Amino acid sequence: MSRGLIILDAGHGQFGNPYPVIEGVYEGTRNFVLAGFLKSALESKSFAVMLTRNAIEDDPSLEERGRLAGDNNAILFLSLHSNAPGSATPPDRYNKVRGVSVYYSMSDEEKNLPIALAFGDAIAACMDTENRGAMTRAYPDQPGVDYYGVLRHSAASGCKCAFIIEHGFHTNPEDAAFLNNDACMAKLADIEAEVIDKAFAI
Repeated sequence: MSRGLIILDAGHGQFGNPYPVIEGVYEGTRNFVLAGFLKSALESKSFAVMLTRNAIEDDPSLEERGRLAGDNNAILFLSLHSNAPGSATPPDRYNKVRGVSVYYSMSDEEKNLPIALAFGDAIAACMDTENRGAMTRAYPDQPGVDYYGVLRHSAASGCKCAFIIEHGFHTNPEDAAFLNNDACMAKLADIEAEVIDKAFAI
């Protein structure tokens, strides 16, 4: 018997955001790989899983990704990403920035914050990188409304348990090497499945 449906969103499309430190590798492709490992890990724990990208070349809109959660009565929406520093970062610091960040939907902070904190701690330990924390971001001039489209549309469609995980920085050599290693990605998927398993324990 299924413990509930989880939506996994491999962020971006196949060629979204090239890794500047590893030629020919893209965030969108590595997110897709991680989603596959995580789907298997969650199914082994009796969760049902639906992907926003069933083929590597798929690239649905942010609204389509988020709405898939509420439209299918999902218990959790999880968008998988890696990060890059902002344009204000000095050039000599650009490839030195590291760490995991977890954004969670403001629509249910009481439930989402502990899960976001657990994700951050577990992933940072797994990747041996910095934990930059659990955080929210509001839409300009709309307090309480999520800035990020996938979170906003997931919550609006009825699934308020929604997260974006930035798995390190693909601009950093150490984080990028981890994310480009399938064995590391499989380990990361197992760690994340454990966090979800505990969050939804009966």
